[in-house]
Amino acid sequence: FLFAGQSNMEGADTDPKLVETFPPFRNALKPLENVRYSYQTGADHRSEGWTDLQIVGNNFGPEITFARAFRRQSKDPLALIKDAWGGTTLVNDWAPDGGGEKSRKLYQRFITQIRDRLAELKKQGLTYKIEALMWHQGENDMFNEQYMADYGKNLNNFIQKWRDELDAPELKFFIGELCTKTIWGMDLRPR
Repeated sequence: FLFAGQSNMEGADTDPKLVETFPPFRNALKPLENVRYSYQTGADHRSEGWTDLQIVGNNFGPEITFARAFRRQSKDPLALIKDAWGGTTLVNDWAPDGGGEKSRKLYQRFITQIRDRLAELKKQGLTYKIEALMWHQGENDMFNEQYMADYGKNLNNFIQKWRDELDAPELKFFIGELCTKTIWGMDLRPR
């Protein structure tokens, strides 16, 4: 499974002891040794190849609980590849065609990570199937009128490029977004 997106996909920077007090997340932050994990988050955090699924610093994203839910239903091998960076945009940073001059070129960065990890699996004689890409969109594409107007077109292009690049025409996408009322008091319903 692939995980990509902005701040909430990058993960919450929180006190792990506090997380343990919330019953649905009890024990969720412990490493899962039977789940391969490769990640790049922000500018500073990246795994060197595969590691066991774990929190990165004090950050954890949806992959942590996703893997546990998956594991309760299946003992099949599981590998997760993640790239996320808070405060980014689909129109620029995640644009498959490169984005603007100040783009972080995250689409290209993630494609490289995926190809490298899949090549490692193949070298080990393992077969794989990419099941889906989980995309989390933050609010940054909603602060510019032109970005808002073009978001649907940009998202369709983003999805098609992934399917083409990975030679997976039926690749499933699961897309999350922020709630319409954010913790900062912004009302995003008009967007």
